Amino acid sequence: MSSAFTHSVSPIDANHLLYGNYIGLQYVFETPLDVEALTKAVEILITQFPALSGIFIEKSFSIIAAPTHVSLKTQRLKKSVTHILGTTSRPKCVEQPSRLDVLKGREPLSTFTLTELSDGMILGIAVSHVLTDAAGFHLLMKHLAEIYGAILSNKALPVFPYVTHLGVFEFGTDRSKTDSLKALKRRGLPKPIPIKGLIGRFIKSLIIKAMDKSLSKNPPIKLHFTPDDITRLKDTVLTESGEDWISTNTALCAHFTSIVAKLSYGEDVKKEIQIGQLLDLRTRYFETDPISQSSYVGNAILIHIDNAAFPDGLQNTSRGALARYFKQRQATTKAVDIQMRLDLLTDCLKHGYTNPELDVKNPIISLNNQSKMPVYDVSFDGQKPVRIYPQDVGDNIMFFPASDGGIEIYIRDIVNPLGQHKLLSPDWQSQIYNV
Repeated sequence: MSSAFTHSVSPIDANHLLYGNYIGLQYVFETPLDVEALTKAVEILITQFPALSGIFIEKSFSIIAAPTHVSLKTQRLKKSVTHILGTTSRPKCVEQPSRLDVLKGREPLSTFTLTELSDGMILGIAVSHVLTDAAGFHLLMKHLAEIYGAILSNKALPVFPYVTHLGVFEFGTDRSKTDSLKALKRRGLPKPIPIKGLIGRFIKSLIIKAMDKSLSKNPPIKLHFTPDDITRLKDTVLTESGEDWISTNTALCAHFTSIVAKLSYGEDVKKEIQIGQLLDLRTRYFETDPISQSSYVGNAILIHIDNAAFPDGLQNTSRGALARYFKQRQATTKAVDIQMRLDLLTDCLKHGYTNPELDVKNPIISLNNQSKMPVYDVSFDGQKPVRIYPQDVGDNIMFFPASDGGIEIYIRDIVNPLGQHKLLSPDWQSQIYNV
C-alpha cells in the first residue's frame, strides 16, 4: 500500500461526521472464519481502497494516510452464539472511535474487529460516514467477502470494482457567503448556525457532545416485524389511507411516525414538525451513467428534511393521513429541487454553517430505511452470517432487514428518552403490533 495518498471529500461528506460518525455492522457466524485468511483479506481491501486506513483533515476537506495502518484486531468473549442470538440487546463488538477524535484527525476512518466466541465468531466492522453511506458500506463488505473466498480457494483476487469519485454527485456553486444567505431567505429558510470562528467552534463542540451523549446514554429499542406482520400492516394502512396502492416503506413510515410522535410528545401537541427521510441519489434522482452509480462507494444517500404542518397536531394525525403525506412527498420530490437544495447546502457548509434546512429549535423525526438493502448478501467462502446487527442508530427510527425476511425496527427516542421504556409495556406493544 502506498505510504502517502490524498482522498478529497465534499463539504456534505464532511458534514456527515457531525451527525453520523460511523456506519458499523456486526456479522455473527456460527462456524468460525479462517483468521489468517480474513486478516489478509482486510489488508488487501485497504490496499485497494487506502482511504479506509486514512485520517480526516478538517481544514482541507481531505483524507490522508494515517501514521499507523488499520488491520484486523482479534479478541475473545466467554459467550456462545446461542447466548448472543438469544438476548434482545445487541453485542458490542465494534470498535468505534469518538466523533471528536475523528474530526481532529486522531483516529482512523475504519476499524475491523474479530471476536472469537466459544462456538463461533462476530466480525465487527465500522467505516466512517465521511467515506460512505450504508449502501456503499454493503458494497465494500460484499467485496471483502469475495476477497476472503478467493484467498481460501487460491483463486485470482478480485479487483476493486467500485467508483469512489462521481461527478454527478458533486454539488455547490461559486456564490459568495452573502449570496448564499440571500438564497436561504428567498427559500424561506432561517440563517443556519455558524460552525467556524470562535463562537462557531463552541457551537460545534456542543453539537458533538449532544450527539455522542444521545448515542451512548440512549440505546435504541429493537422491534421485530415478521413478513406476515408487514403484510398485515400494509393492508391496514392501505385501507385507512384510501389509496389504491401503498409501498412497504410508506406503511412503515406512517405507522412508526405515529407511534414515536405519541410516545415523544404526549399531550404537547406539535402542529409543525421536521420529517427527515433517506433519499438515494444513485437511481431515482440522477440517472446519468447508471452503471457507475450502482457501483458508487460514497455518500449518495442523504436525509431529506421536510417541514410539515398538521392541523390537528402530529400526534392526532391518523396513519392514513400520514401515509398520504409520505406517498405524496415521494412522488413530488423532483431532481431539479434536490439539485438546487444540495447546491445551497454545499455553499452554506463551505462558508462555515450547518445544514440550513435543519432547525434545531423545532422537533424532528428522522427515518432511515435500510430494509431493502442487500445487508445479508455476503458469503465468506460459503459461510453466511446468521445475524447482522447495526451498531449505530443515530436516527429516531431505522428499518433494518431481518434474517427471516421481515424487518427489524430500531427506535431511538431522542426527544424523551424515558418514553422508550413504554414501548415494552403491554399497552404500547398492542399499539405497535395490533394493526
